[in-house]
Amino acid sequence: MNAAPVHQGAVRTILKKAITTLENISSVVIFIMMVLTFVDVIGRYAFHKPIFGGTEIISALLALAIFSGLGVINARDDHITVELFEEAFRWRLTPVVYEVLVQVFSVAAMSLIAVVLFEHAWESYENAKLTVVLEMPVYYVSGTVAVFAGISVLSQIAGVVLKVLDLSAKRKHEAQ
Repeated sequence: MNAAPVHQGAVRTILKKAITTLENISSVVIFIMMVLTFVDVIGRYAFHKPIFGGTEIISALLALAIFSGLGVINARDDHITVELFEEAFRWRLTPVVYEVLVQVFSVAAMSLIAVVLFEHAWESYENAKLTVVLEMPVYYVSGTVAVFAGISVLSQIAGVVLKVLDLSAKRKHEAQ
């Protein structure tokens, strides 16, 4: 019995559970953001009483929504792409090599983003930075965003591995 399909199935299962969890987190965060915005606007214009720190909370929720959703997008490789240099490189490389190079570049870029976010969270923690209005520690949000960025990198790597395994299995099947 070959161990590769067993590992591939385990990776698929873990990735599917991670994607479902991230989708649920994104949904809840976006829902909270929507309700908070609605109540803030009604309070602001109908009662002249906006939610104290509402804009700051919504900004933090937006960052959480973006980076929790990014893990889903990276795992599924559902990015909006701009192919500025595609024609210059695609004809020189095989489709598999081209796809792997694009994915390696994407993983490297997302890893750089995650590292910078972790550095920002650590710096915010060390310097005890607080938000302007609510005076909440900045590292709460920046640390959570950094963790989501790290999960995004891992889900992207798992998605790439599964894509490469699928391509190689497809090529083996076509060769037979």
